[in-house]
Amino acid sequence: MSPVYDIFKKTLGLLSKYKLPPTPEHYSLWYVYVSEENPELNAAVDKTLGKADQIGPSSAALLYQAHLADSRWRDSQALGASLSALSQELVSTLHDTRQDAAQFQQILSDRFNRLSGIQDGNVSLEMLLDEVRNLVKDAHLMEGSAEHLQDRLQNAEGEVNRLREALAKSQEEALVDVLTGLRNRRAFDMELASIQGPVSLILLDLDHFKQVNDSFGHLLGDQVLKATAKQLNSFIRDGAQAFRYGGEEFAVLVPESLSVARRRAESLRMLVSKVMVTDRRTDQKIGNITASLGVAEGKGGSQAEQLVEKADQQLYEAKRLGRNRVMPMAL
Repeated sequence: MSPVYDIFKKTLGLLSKYKLPPTPEHYSLWYVYVSEENPELNAAVDKTLGKADQIGPSSAALLYQAHLADSRWRDSQALGASLSALSQELVSTLHDTRQDAAQFQQILSDRFNRLSGIQDGNVSLEMLLDEVRNLVKDAHLMEGSAEHLQDRLQNAEGEVNRLREALAKSQEEALVDVLTGLRNRRAFDMELASIQGPVSLILLDLDHFKQVNDSFGHLLGDQVLKATAKQLNSFIRDGAQAFRYGGEEFAVLVPESLSVARRRAESLRMLVSKVMVTDRRTDQKIGNITASLGVAEGKGGSQAEQLVEKADQQLYEAKRLGRNRVMPMAL
């Protein structure tokens, strides 16, 4: 058996083991892993497997993007930098045009002052013709400057639209929430859709989070979200996966029964209650953070939407009953 065929066979085995569809990205990931061509990739895959003993679609996508994907595709910061550079260039062009206009205005003023002597008979015909010729020349220069600005603005409009579309696409394809470092809603949808067997879902919503933002500002609110995400990361083990679901809401997929997931949700509620951040402007401590949690058991795949609805109903019930609790009640 040739080495290439052996690698191919092992690659298919890993795709099957982790229930990943044989897309080019997934195949490339495991082919390179089996061939041991990229030590950094192998280390990252082993680290991921060490945490959860599984690699779902979003984890595989992140590994592919980090170690195998073309940098131009995965680096939205470069696109953002391009927009920034284009903006600076336009500002510079506008500045130059303003200077040209101011200079032209001053030239006009000087020439008209000299021409004002025509009323007193102090301007010769030759001088008058010279001034007119100079005025025409200056006007052409100013016209050229204005046309350059107009052309640059028209070109820039096309460039901005193209870059914005590319940036939007890159951000949409991203799987990590920039603020918290957790995987985002898109990654959550990918993972849940790939799960065919039973799974439990915990939805967590920070209580009265709007009051935190209103009282302390969005910067402190962001710090609370980051601290909550940190607690979720410390909670993740035994195959559980955490995501920022949206706003102040988080989601945790737990490959356990409802009773086990409910106990873990209660532990998570206690972890969130320990969150505390400091307002550096006033040294004031912001604590007493509470969360409401809803837990449900079901299946992913085609039944993913029903599972999310069940967990969301339990979350709503937790809030209705006074918040800072896990629903359903102890099983």
